[in-house]
Amino acid sequence: MEIDKQSKSEVRRLQLTGGSTYIVSLPKKWVSVHGLAAKDQVRIEWRPSGNLRVTPETTSVVRRREVEISIEEIGEDFLLDHLIGAYLSGAQIIRIRSKSGFSRSHRKIFRSFIQTTRGIEITSEAEKSIEMLSLLNPSEMPLHSSINRMYLLVSSQIRDITEVLTGGDSEILDDAEEREKEIDALRLLMERQVGLILESSRLEDSMGTNRWEASEYSRIVRTFERMGDHSYKICKLIEERETPEALSPESPLITCIPVWHASMKLLISNLRRYKISEVHQAKLQLQGAIEELINFENDLWDEKIGRVNALFMDRLSESLRRLCAYSTDMAEILINIHNHRNSIEVML
Repeated sequence: MEIDKQSKSEVRRLQLTGGSTYIVSLPKKWVSVHGLAAKDQVRIEWRPSGNLRVTPETTSVVRRREVEISIEEIGEDFLLDHLIGAYLSGAQIIRIRSKSGFSRSHRKIFRSFIQTTRGIEITSEAEKSIEMLSLLNPSEMPLHSSINRMYLLVSSQIRDITEVLTGGDSEILDDAEEREKEIDALRLLMERQVGLILESSRLEDSMGTNRWEASEYSRIVRTFERMGDHSYKICKLIEERETPEALSPESPLITCIPVWHASMKLLISNLRRYKISEVHQAKLQLQGAIEELINFENDLWDEKIGRVNALFMDRLSESLRRLCAYSTDMAEILINIHNHRNSIEVML
C-alpha cells in the first residue's frame, strides 16, 4: 500500500472517560496503512521534547522504498548523480530503464556507482532495464563504527605521509586512491543511514541515537571526508613533486602533524566518553597549530628557497592547515552535542 504523502497532521480533541482517563482517537487511515485492527497494540513513548510518539507494536505490513530512473529523462551526464541520490534517499530497489538499451559508458557508470557505495548489487539485468538491490541493513553498522573507520583511514594516511616527508619510501602512499574511495563510500553510507534515522523512529532506536545527534554525526562525517580529500591531495603533491631538502624535522609542516594526531585522538574518544575538557584541549592545540602554519606561509615570501620549493611548501601547509581547521569543526560539533545532551526543558 502506498502511503499518502499529503495531510500527515490532524488536530483531534481529548476526551475524558471514566472520570480519570484522557483518550484520543487514531486516524482510520493511519490504522489501515499500518495493518492494525481493534485490540492490536501500539507503543506510546514520551519524547524528551515532551511530545508523545505512537508506533505500531506489531504490524503485518512490510514496506520498502523504490526509485525508478529513466536515462532518457535525466540524460547520461547526470546518471551517477541520480543513482547516488536514490541511494541517499534510502531506496532498497533502484530500477534504471533505457528505451534504447545501455551503452558501455552507462555500464561504466553503474560499476562506478557500485564501487562508490556499500551493499548495492545488481539483481536482474535485461536489455533495457537493470534492477539494483541494497543488501545492507542500516542497523548492522552503527554510526560510531563508520566514523571510527573514517578516522583510522585518515590518520593512517597522515602517518604514512609523515614518514615519506621525513625521508621514507613514497611507495607506501600507492594505495592513497583506494583509501580516498573508501572514505567517500563511508560518507555516503553514513548520510544514507542518517536520512533513514530522520524518517524512521524504529531505526532511531535500533541505531542507539536520536535524530538531532544523528544530524550532527552527519556533519562530522563531512569533515572527515574533507580531511580525506586534503590527505589525498598531499599524497598527489608528493607523487608529482620532489620533497624539498629544505624541509626539516623542526619545520611547522612536520611538528603540526603529531599535534593533529593527539587532538584527533581526544576528539574521537569523546564520541562516547563525553569529557568536554578534552574537547576544549584539542581545539586549543589545533588553533595553535593553525596559527603556526599561517605564520610559516607568510614567512615563505621572504625565504630564498626557490620558487618550486616555496610552492610545494605552501601547498603542503595549506592542506595541513585545512586538516587542522576541519578538526576544530569537529570539536565544535562535539561541543554542540554536549550542550544538547545537558540541556533541559522547563515549564513556563
